[in-house]
Amino acid sequence: MDTAAPVVVAIDGSPHSAETLRWGVDEAAMRGAGVLVARAYQEPQELTAWGWYPYLSADVPLDADARDSLASAVRAARERHPDLQVEGRLLHGPTVPALRALTPEAQLLVIGGGGRAPRLPLGSVTGHMAAHAECPVAVVRDVPDGVAHGPVVVGVDGSSASIAAAEVAAREAVMRSVPLIVVHARPTIAEPYGHGVQLPPVAGAEASPDDPAHQRATEVADALRSAEPTLEVRVVLVDDAPAHAVLSAAPEPQLVVVGSRGLGSFRGMLMGSVSNEVVRRASGTVLISRERGPAAQR
Repeated sequence: MDTAAPVVVAIDGSPHSAETLRWGVDEAAMRGAGVLVARAYQEPQELTAWGWYPYLSADVPLDADARDSLASAVRAARERHPDLQVEGRLLHGPTVPALRALTPEAQLLVIGGGGRAPRLPLGSVTGHMAAHAECPVAVVRDVPDGVAHGPVVVGVDGSSASIAAAEVAAREAVMRSVPLIVVHARPTIAEPYGHGVQLPPVAGAEASPDDPAHQRATEVADALRSAEPTLEVRVVLVDDAPAHAVLSAAPEPQLVVVGSRGLGSFRGMLMGSVSNEVVRRASGTVLISRERGPAAQR
């Protein structure tokens, strides 16, 4: 983790932006990083006989509201953490490419995922950034009272991406002084079935500890304990649909961490189906890891 790189917090002026900002600046403070608050603005256009042209006003700058909301967010961030280095940047142009251009130099992008409404599709901007940003992405949803004391949850499947995600989750749990729950699920049925029909997930059942895949998950947990002696690591081994297992591992997790199949520079490599389902259905905040830790490189 490059602590010199900033945490980028994307706001859009919606009521949920305050929650996104709060989570982002708290995360930056734990990481010892600066904050870049970003607000994208695209000039409206009008249709004339010659085609689409920017709508021009000589009286009031069209981005005045965006600038005001950005300035207000920067003030709120500085008030919450006076010792934190906070900057604001207004991005002109389409939101997705403007935000994505910031991610190669960021250690984390924090973006709103809406309220606690699982099973709803992500907004187009959030979904695109979750899949294509060139840094880890936190998709923030409203956090009820009590979640601040909940555990960090991570799913592992033996892939290098999931092992790297587990290392990221361990660091997040240590920073928060909460337990880490490592989940490995062996699917008993295929989640997509037929013509897009979704079968209900199988209720989690205790899996045999002698299963080789589960043994590997236990080894990952042991390695995390060795690397972080103060960290409490719990292992959940079940025969279940993987996304359902991760989302059911704790009633109110503080954070769920998932891995990404590829780094942001590989445009065709998106989140895997399990990670995508967790991000879509989670009622709390999800961190999509794109870090490549030592265990991932072995």
